[in-house]
Amino acid sequence: MHKALALTTLSPEETRIVGAALAPTLLPGDVVSLSGDLGAGKTAFVQGLAAAMGVTRQVTSPTFTIVHEYEGRYPIVHLDVYRLDFFQEVLDLGFEEYMDGGSIVLVEWGEAIAPLLPSRHLEVFILGSTDPEEVEERRFFFNPKSDDWVLKLEAMRTTAEALLDAASPNQSTGERFGYAPLPRSREHRGPRAAEEE
Repeated sequence: MHKALALTTLSPEETRIVGAALAPTLLPGDVVSLSGDLGAGKTAFVQGLAAAMGVTRQVTSPTFTIVHEYEGRYPIVHLDVYRLDFFQEVLDLGFEEYMDGGSIVLVEWGEAIAPLLPSRHLEVFILGSTDPEEVEERRFFFNPKSDDWVLKLEAMRTTAEALLDAASPNQSTGERFGYAPLPRSREHRGPRAAEEE
């Protein structure tokens, strides 16, 4: 079974730190698919990433507007396809133009449009804790879809471990990343190819 780079964060701030650690590895043309239940931490991850890339305006979930665009070191396109019903609606947004390589593209609920994503992208699965005592805990699974993403994740891992240890020196546990099986896909609402009869 394929294993992914895995990490547990213990607060929204740690989730933002992990996003910030990925930012230095990203270049225009990179596509990151973010998957996880509502409230899992997808937007917090994007907030950390965008801030580290020099975005100064507030980063919010594009659930209702579908697309947010930000200017930082490179242009960032942040999509949320949760409310869309069909692939054609995604295409009608100008999705293919967003994939032209001029921007970094972050897609919330990306697993719902997997056939439209480039073969070379990064999948990030985020699972919230089921333990009521650990409500802030998030489990990340990073699944690289190409060799260059493997290298980017190794760079992110080094940066994230240093930043997480610096942010919580009293809770430092050394190496926080490991490898784990990818979580099974859960039922989700999202675009489909055509209307079901």
